[in-house]
Amino acid sequence: MEEAVSLRACMAAHLPAAAFAVCVMRCVQAELIRFDPKAAVHVDRGDGYVHLYGEAQGTAFSLLLTNSEADEWKADGPYALDRYIWTELGKKGIFPMQMTPYLQAVWLTES
Repeated sequence: MEEAVSLRACMAAHLPAAAFAVCVMRCVQAELIRFDPKAAVHVDRGDGYVHLYGEAQGTAFSLLLTNSEADEWKADGPYALDRYIWTELGKKGIFPMQMTPYLQAVWLTES
């Protein structure tokens, strides 16, 4: 897990905010689909924003981040944006079904 944390820290340090946010959202997307094969989860990147949306566990969701917001989360640490997204999904009743290595890194890695 240390290697994954190191790689994520490198990505946070060197990728532009929008590209980093897309990477994070794709990680969340993969986990949501792993937990719910019927989930429909999409990541879009536009001029000045990144959008994660769809339906998982029978609940529709939409998380829109401006590039400025993504940059702020990126500056807070390599997994801060992941924690924010999972927290927002939890508010909608969408929760991980098990603790995967990725989720361990999200919740157990200090920013």
